[in-house]
Amino acid sequence: MNWMEIIGAHVMWKQRLIIFLAGDSTEKLDPETIRWDNRCDLGKWIYGDGTSMSHLPRYEEVRILHAQFHQYAADVVNLHLAGNTADAEKLLHGDYSRLSEKLKHRLIGLSQQVKSATDGIPRF
Repeated sequence: MNWMEIIGAHVMWKQRLIIFLAGDSTEKLDPETIRWDNRCDLGKWIYGDGTSMSHLPRYEEVRILHAQFHQYAADVVNLHLAGNTADAEKLLHGDYSRLSEKLKHRLIGLSQQVKSATDGIPRF
């Protein structure tokens, strides 16, 4: 698992949403698809191989923050599609941004915990 790629992909969501709200995106963003927190690489790990790390202190917090991250991103898109771009921008630059930063820092912490937990374990 490449933690920096995972973190980068989630950080880039803000830029994708900014472009979408500005009307400059060629992406078709579907809020119902975005809402699923188990389809991105991090979500696949959380609900798949990562369950073996569920005993780590940061795991559950990351799982909850990650689910909320996807919910907020979907809400931003929903608001914009409903014509409430001002509310979408408020959410994006407010709660979404704060949560995204918190998730980023918790992911860094979890990656360190995972590395410590797996050091010394033979890798096949």
